[in-house]
Amino acid sequence: MDVIYGEWITPDNGLVRIGPCGEAPCGLLVDFPPPPGFTRETTLDANNRDRKKRDRKLLGIPVLWNLSGNGDDGWRGRAYDPRRGLSASVSATLDPPGRLRLRGCVRVVVDMCRTEVWHRAK
Repeated sequence: MDVIYGEWITPDNGLVRIGPCGEAPCGLLVDFPPPPGFTRETTLDANNRDRKKRDRKLLGIPVLWNLSGNGDDGWRGRAYDPRRGLSASVSATLDPPGRLRLRGCVRVVVDMCRTEVWHRAK
């Protein structure tokens, strides 16, 4: 499992730190370019579909959690996309060299899926 531990750069230049979180690994949002008029420390989770969570700060929130798997076939868990305010089932596979391919799916009427590639931070 620790092969995916470390820091990963998202397509929007966010930085996610994947490491142990209790019984299952998780990924925390540790850096991102804030929207105009905000700082990393003052940016809120304004797009969250759950209105009760819209006042929480984005910095440090889990964007991956409950990851399980052996690393050979990849990992499965949950992911949160703060840009869209959605959480989804996710699968993750290492795509060497230094890339993590994430595929998340949300059930609307049918499964709507999206793939994103993160790059290991140097």
